[in-house]
Amino acid sequence: MKTRLIGILPVLALVSCAVSKVEPLSVPLAYKADAKDFGRLGSLSCNVISQVQASDARTDKTLGIRTHESKPLRADVMAANDPASWVREGVQGLLTQNGVTLQGPGPVLMVSLDVLRTTESIWHRSSYEAHVALIGELMSPSGRPCWRGTGEGSGDDYGYSGRIPTYQEMLNAALDAATLQMTHTQAFKDGLCQCVD
Repeated sequence: MKTRLIGILPVLALVSCAVSKVEPLSVPLAYKADAKDFGRLGSLSCNVISQVQASDARTDKTLGIRTHESKPLRADVMAANDPASWVREGVQGLLTQNGVTLQGPGPVLMVSLDVLRTTESIWHRSSYEAHVALIGELMSPSGRPCWRGTGEGSGDDYGYSGRIPTYQEMLNAALDAATLQMTHTQAFKDGLCQCVD
């Protein structure tokens, strides 16, 4: 009897640690540059952008969803601040980290946030995923379009449930990946040089 009880105790402890409810969450979007992205764009013949403008084109402003793996529990995740400002800071951060100078006169990079979505799957800990999709357009100082492109990126993580820093790191990784995919092309680099009046 004693041996059976000893074998059952770890199982009971494990079950008791499982999350029993899922609460809504509000995540402050805070961009922080990742040192590993330094120099990822490669060489640039032209490296001046007068400014980055960002807009949120999503119809559903929910950031994501939290779900329980074994129970019918779910809750929404919302952004605590403006996603467009976060995108602008992130795109600017990655570009300046790669040698792009933000000053006038020069082309304007207009970025539209097309997708921003997170999922958190909860059990004892949580698995996290984020997806970001951007549409970018370079405009000359007179308003002439010089380039248009897209970028998508994902980020994931695993850890404690509902942890804000985990959300932020994963979202920043997805934004960086989307920005790199959008701007790493030769067409974008050519557009920087051709986008003058």
